[in-house]
Amino acid sequence: MTGYLPPRWRLTMRAQQVTPFPWGTDLKRREGRPTLVESDCPCADGGESVILLAQRNKEQTIKRIVTVACLVAGTLLADTTPVMVSLVTPVQAPSRSYDVTGLRLSLIYGECQEFTGLDIGVVDNARKDFTGLAVGGINCVCDRLYGAQVGLVNWNGNGETSWERRSVGAQVGILNYADTLCGLQDGFVNISGASFMGLQSSLVNCANDMYGIQCGYYFIFGVNATGGTLRGCQIGLVNYANRLDRGCQIGILNIISHNGWLPVLPIINGSF
Repeated sequence: MTGYLPPRWRLTMRAQQVTPFPWGTDLKRREGRPTLVESDCPCADGGESVILLAQRNKEQTIKRIVTVACLVAGTLLADTTPVMVSLVTPVQAPSRSYDVTGLRLSLIYGECQEFTGLDIGVVDNARKDFTGLAVGGINCVCDRLYGAQVGLVNWNGNGETSWERRSVGAQVGILNYADTLCGLQDGFVNISGASFMGLQSSLVNCANDMYGIQCGYYFIFGVNATGGTLRGCQIGLVNYANRLDRGCQIGILNIISHNGWLPVLPIINGSF
């Protein structure tokens, strides 16, 4: 049954389906919703209902939004990869211009930009910040290090002297080098080109400015040298500091150029 409707707006109901406007009925958009407007053409059976048409319009709008969101996300993540495999750069997939968030395998030599995750290889190089664990023969980070390097040679040349951009982590290997590092260096030769805060433990420990402890193996067998200011302790066979702020030296030969008890003392020297 159908109620009375004016001729211009008459809808035909059949099998519980509303047959809306026919071919001659106009569809007007108002605030994103389809709205019927008056038409001089008579109504006829057939076509979709207004409700179905509105639902279809809504689904198409959602699809457009999702498509745009995917394109934006793809653009933002275009230079990031979860896995990188390198033979010898540039023979690698993907290219060296990518950041890695995940795993990198360097069969001989691999290079990437920023790295986060696990890095395994013979020689691996991160041109920007490194966050995670690097295990290999030679591990190189050209910017800040947040994590650990374990290998024969570990190198972190961030070129920074300020503590605001220091590296934080550990280097364990035969030769360890870092510009500005807060953490641990453990190996045969440890070098800090700028400032070091923490513990250096090896046969030879060198730092420009040292805030912490330099010690040889078994706290005896080692040579410790600080070319700038030492604030802490040196323990080894031979200890040298250009200037001792607060701390002491314990060893066979202890040398302090400025601000020590004496320039040279056996067993112990210091300034408090």
